[in-house]
Amino acid sequence: MEMRGQETRRFVVDMRHADGYRFVSQAREGDRHHGELFASDEPDPVGAASAPATPALLGAAVAHCLSASLLETLRHARLPVADFQSEVTAVVAPNAEGLPRIDHVDVVLRPTLAQPAGRTRRCEEVFEKHCTVTSSVRDGVDVRVRVDWQYRDQDSVTPAAGPVGVGAAPPASGAGDPGTR
Repeated sequence: MEMRGQETRRFVVDMRHADGYRFVSQAREGDRHHGELFASDEPDPVGAASAPATPALLGAAVAHCLSASLLETLRHARLPVADFQSEVTAVVAPNAEGLPRIDHVDVVLRPTLAQPAGRTRRCEEVFEKHCTVTSSVRDGVDVRVRVDWQYRDQDSVTPAAGPVGVGAAPPASGAGDPGTR
């Protein structure tokens, strides 16, 4: 994220209760609206699950920021990206008091490059430190990131052979792996 020469930037979300546990929101920075209205709701059985739940929205913010950071790093390295997909899982589990909390967030980034390039390892080593959201939430939530490099071979996409770079595969839900971030 660019600071645009400002010392701070203020991102506001105006929320209005719609019904049940559903809220409709509009994001803005100053007077400039960012995107369309969006809804959020609580999952069953409390809400109607009519819109993304708040853990999914937090996961989306983390995954989007990581995806944008890796994309920017790849562009800076002059590595053309043919496609980019991401998957995020926000895992909710009871804390010591029995209250539901976001235990961890697993993110898999799948950039597709035209061909393998030696600079991907360096890109993977540095992109996370530029992710504003992930760097901000990591103090309270374990964020596990894996980059699953894909390479376009003419008309097909081939996954990279074996793990590449510093990211470790996120463990299955509930698995404790102290080696992941």
